[in-house]
Amino acid sequence: MCNNTFPLAETFKMEFEYQINKLKQYTKHGPSLGRYIEILTLDLLKKYFPKTYNFSSGFFYSQNPTISSNISKQIDIICFDRIKYPIIFDDNETVIVTPKSVKGLIEIKSTLTKKSIGQLLEQSNSDISKELPLDTKFNLLSLKSTISPKAVCEYIVDEYKNSDIVRALGAIYSLDWNDIIILDVRNNEYKALILNNYNYGISSFINHLIIQLYGKDVYLSIANQIGPSIFIPKEEFKIR
Repeated sequence: MCNNTFPLAETFKMEFEYQINKLKQYTKHGPSLGRYIEILTLDLLKKYFPKTYNFSSGFFYSQNPTISSNISKQIDIICFDRIKYPIIFDDNETVIVTPKSVKGLIEIKSTLTKKSIGQLLEQSNSDISKELPLDTKFNLLSLKSTISPKAVCEYIVDEYKNSDIVRALGAIYSLDWNDIIILDVRNNEYKALILNNYNYGISSFINHLIIQLYGKDVYLSIANQIGPSIFIPKEEFKIR
């Protein structure tokens, strides 16, 4: 259980775990569980996050004629601004938006593997992803993992050494981990930080999304309900 000093953190954790465990009683089918996590995450974001931005599954589309593909791969959850920017397509299930409107992206996996981390890095460095604002980050959430947080960080460090990747990732979290990975850019350094999650579950991932998408002030307005966002790192990995 979470520390009940942070009741909203406990709410997030209980809602997630109850619904997932309920579905697990009937199926172990990975894609179905992954899709269900996507639905739960979308519901949570729409219910509790400020209405400044919208959330949906979909794509972003560029009119740049010099890139190899004008449309992105399907993104499980796109955070986008439809107040300042026009929307290209919306059928209530899927959206197509402009790159400039995208504030953040979340990929959902039933199982986090080295391959899924590689796919995330490849996706973040695609030609069309270079059309996104530089501070827009790719995040990853999974039900379970076959790789430890330390192994994920080591793999990311190796991939950045051997490539020209320029975009920073956001948060990486698997629901069966005791830790969470935060990719941190400050003082002209890019690091992967492994933080002890202290059994806050999904709420720590949500905390970092709030800070990433809305800024520190928005997080501080609810910090005493949702839990701490900053912990002393257990391990640090310098990427660049």
